[in-house]
This record gives sequence, C-alpha cells and structure tokens, in this order.
Amino acid sequence: MFKSFSYSLLVALMLSLCPITAWGAPQHTDITKPTRERVSQKDKDKKKADEKKDKKDDKKASKPAAQAPATPPKDNNAAKPAAPKENAAKPAAPAKENAPAAKPANTKRDSDSIKANPPKPKVRQTVNPEKTQFDGIDVSKHQGYIDWAQLRNHSKIKFVYIKATEGSDYVDPKYKENIRNARKHGFKVGSYHFLTTKSSATTQFHNFIRNANREEQDLLPVIDVENIGRWSSQQLRDSLKVFADLVEDYYGCKPLIYTSEKFFTKHLGRAFAEYPLFIAKYNPNQPNIGYKWIMWQFSDCGLFKPAVKGNYGEVDLSRFNKGCSINDIIYKPSQHKPKTSVHDAVDRKDKPTSVNMTEQKPKETPKMSKRQQEEAQKQAEKDKKAKERNKKIAEDEAKKKAEEDKKNKEKEERLKKEKARQQAREAAAKKEAEQKAKEKEERLKKEKARQQAREAAAKKEAEEKAKRKANAQKARQEKAANQKKGSSNKSASLLNTNSSKKLTESQRNDSIRSSQYNGRKTNKSSADND
Repeated sequence: MFKSFSYSLLVALMLSLCPITAWGAPQHTDITKPTRERVSQKDKDKKKADEKKDKKDDKKASKPAAQAPATPPKDNNAAKPAAPKENAAKPAAPAKENAPAAKPANTKRDSDSIKANPPKPKVRQTVNPEKTQFDGIDVSKHQGYIDWAQLRNHSKIKFVYIKATEGSDYVDPKYKENIRNARKHGFKVGSYHFLTTKSSATTQFHNFIRNANREEQDLLPVIDVENIGRWSSQQLRDSLKVFADLVEDYYGCKPLIYTSEKFFTKHLGRAFAEYPLFIAKYNPNQPNIGYKWIMWQFSDCGLFKPAVKGNYGEVDLSRFNKGCSINDIIYKPSQHKPKTSVHDAVDRKDKPTSVNMTEQKPKETPKMSKRQQEEAQKQAEKDKKAKERNKKIAEDEAKKKAEEDKKNKEKEERLKKEKARQQAREAAAKKEAEQKAKEKEERLKKEKARQQAREAAAKKEAEEKAKRKANAQKARQEKAANQKKGSSNKSASLLNTNSSKKLTESQRNDSIRSSQYNGRKTNKSSADND
C-alpha cells in the first residue's frame, strides 16, 4: 500500500510540474535575445515602415511595431505581465530608428518645404497686389506656367527674382523658360541659389554659375539661406562666406543674402552685416535685425491669377527699405569687374576645414576565416603577378616608345639639316643669279654708254664735216666770184688794147679756167675763138 501511495504521489507531482515547464518557461526567457518569431515580426514591421516612408508618419509607423511580440499564454503569476510590456517596447525602437531614414527617399528639395511651399494657415489670407504697395516678386517651378505678357500689366513690378539652382546638382526646371520670357517682356531679372548643407560651397557655386549666365542678369545674385541641417552655426557661416566670396569673384559684386529675420539673428548676425540683406518676415511689422537691410519680403500670398497658374496663383511679394531703390540691386557689368575666369576664382579659394559633414566612423572590418585568408593571399599573389606583368608591359612600351621617339628625333634632325642645306643652296643660287643679273646690267649700261659716245662722236664729226664742206663751198664761191671779176676786167682790157691780137697760150688756159668756174664748157678752140 505504501508503495502504491508513493507511486501515485510521484505521478501527481510530475503532472503538477508539467504546466510549469510548458507555460512558465517561455515567460522567464530573456526577451533581449531575439527569437525566430520576433525576428520575422521585425522584418514585417520594417517592410511596413518602408512602405510608409513618403507619409513621414512616425506614429503610424510605430503602431505595427507595437504589435510585434507574440501574445503570451495567460498565467496567474503576478510577475509575468511585466514581460509583455517590456517585449512590446523593445521592437518599437527599430521602427523609430528607421523613421528618419524615410527622409532621403523623398524627392522634394529642402526649399520645397521651407520657402517655395511654407506651412500656411488653414484660412489663406491672399494679398491683392493692386491694393498693396510692393516693388518686386520672386518665382520658381512652384508657380508653374506664367503668362508674362499678362503679368506685364502689373505696373508695380520693378524686378523679378527667379530660382536657378539648389545644392550641387539641382536646377529649377522652369528657370531657363522663366528668365528668357521675363527678359523678353522687359522685366529686370535676377537669379538666386538655395544653399543646402548636403554638399560643399564650391560644388554648389559651380552648379549656380553653370546655369545662371552672367550676361543674362540685370540684378545682383541672391544666396537663399534658410536651413542649417547637420551643420553648426559656425560651419554654416564658413560655408556661406566661401560661396559669397566665389560669387563676388565671378560677378564682381557682393551678392544679396536672403534669409528670415529669426534665422539671421540666430545663425548669421554680424558676420554678414556688410552684405546687402534681403529679409523675409511675413508680418505687418518691418524686420528688426539691428543692421541695415535692402529689401523685405513681407508676404508669400500675392495673388496674380490668372497670369500665374501654379501655387494657387500666389507669389512672394517684396518691397524696398526706406531710402533704398532698384538702383541698389542693379547689376552693372561695366562697373562690376569680375576676375579673369571662374576657374581662377574657384582655385583661389580653399574650403574651410570647419565646413565638414558629420564624420562617419570607419566600419570595423570583420575577421576573415582561414579559407578567406588563403583566398585573399592567392588573390594578392595574382594581383602582384598581374601588376608585375603590367609593369613589364608598360616598361617595354615605354622603351619602344623611347626608341621610336629617338628615331623620329633623328629623322627630324636629318630633315632639318637637309632643309637647311637646301635653303643654303637656294640662297647661293639666288645670290649667284642676282650677281649675274647685276653684271649683265652693268655690261648693258656700259655698252649703251659707249654706243651713245660713238653716236655723239659721229654726230659731232658729221657736223664738223658739214661745216668744213660749207666753208669750202663758201670759199670756192668767193674765189670764183673774185676770179670772175678779175677775168672780166682782164678780158675787157685785152679787148681794148689789142682786140685783133691773138691770145697767147697762157691766156687761153686762163680763159678756160675762168669759164669753168662760170660753168661754161669751153675748149681751146673756143678759147681761141674768143
């Protein structure tokens, strides 16, 4: 009987212990150690959180996470209910950590939620531009299609600022269209860049000048600063100063700094008091920042329907400070002398060391297994051999190239020498030809001189001969006249003395000669007859 009782007691004791081991054990397990069920539930929660990234609703993202742990079985133990609460709180942490990761997935720019589309009250208090004093407006892609011809009817608009770029790679899709049409319809236009904290000032400056053509600007450039992001105030000031200096080098003038009254007072302050300031304050009271400002953007609800199709037909309205005018923001290329080139301007500036993004600690490399180490060693040896092979190939190519360069150089020198010799030969031949031509010319000149001398001598001799002949003729004529006269006198005397007496021989000869002189043909017989 004792044995049966002890046996039944032992069985009852075992049965009484079974519920404790079956139900109680899971309640006393360490909830910090992830179970298969908890891990799968986390994956589901993460997937749900990823699907709700665009909505940015942390509360809705955390609700599924709170339902992550499996519902434990009921127990009478008072200490056991604490486990489900702790278990419910633990899985919620990954969902909250994943919530900020949803922001990069959003395609909107920083300016889309800060400036171009700021939070508005439920009741929109639009401003009628016909009944409000203002001087200018600014537009971006959010205004959609703009009928500039119709907008020209608003005679109060003295200037228009157009968004050009944002960050290091974003360009407003409406910028080119807006600035072209605005200038076409006679508006004074300028461009502004929205400064972000996601890239360096230099890269953002390059993005701005690549798109904002300097020749298309009528107004001073504007730097829109509204977000500090992951930077400190000092980092923001350093980055803004770099950007402003680069713009000043490129345009030859200080840019306008656009920001809100609160943001300027908190982050910028005295460091940018020298710059022309463009302060935004959507309030009937003027900005009070302690420094002189040029313009005040007093409303973002200027209604320009139907000229402006997007953003409810609303644009930002601005007016000049007392004592300021459009002349204070006009860009004058003749007076504003930029640097020689944008590259000089960029290369001259160094990015401040304080302007750095949040440093990310290098991830610890996991330890490799023995097999991975062997594979890495083999790969290293293979890379080393490939490197040596490439080095040898490069050396051979370099040697071959050096030999070819040497041959080309020698060939070039030979051609150069040959060309020099050819030029020398041509110069000698040219000189010789010139010498021969000169000698020939001298010979011809001498020959001509001799010919002229001969002609002159012949002419002179002919003249002298003609003169002698004339003199001889004259002498003969005179002699003949004298002889005729003498013969006539003699013949008369002879006739008078002895007319009947016959002439002597000498008389007959004289008579013949005298008759010859007189052109008479006579003979002795005739003379005798005479």
